[in-house]
Amino acid sequence: MGEPRADVAMGLLPPDVRGVRMDQPLHGGRLGIAEAALADQPANGITTMSTPSTRSGQRSTAYSRETAVAFVIDAVESTGAATRHDFDIDRIVTTAHAMADDWDLEALQPDTFWRIASSFIKQ
Repeated sequence: MGEPRADVAMGLLPPDVRGVRMDQPLHGGRLGIAEAALADQPANGITTMSTPSTRSGQRSTAYSRETAVAFVIDAVESTGAATRHDFDIDRIVTTAHAMADDWDLEALQPDTFWRIASSFIKQ
């Protein structure tokens, strides 16, 4: 039994480049009967998927304006040099949300976040 054969794509490729047409199946695949079995049943026998969080084990959080406000308050008070009352928290959240295009303000670079926060220090 020889190697599987595939149609060689011609057309948009330069004349010296050969390619495989991806819209055509390869005949006589290397897995043979096992290929059909793989399509019918997953190897572990589980038919439903449970995907863990992409943040390696951390709970997935639904971000909202409230979580963004909590993040900003925690950030500005974390240094101990200021309190939430020294900043216009609402304007920081609104501006950071517009910059990140998301309520997950941790997506912003720290320099960007602090540049925004420093713009809204109350006088």
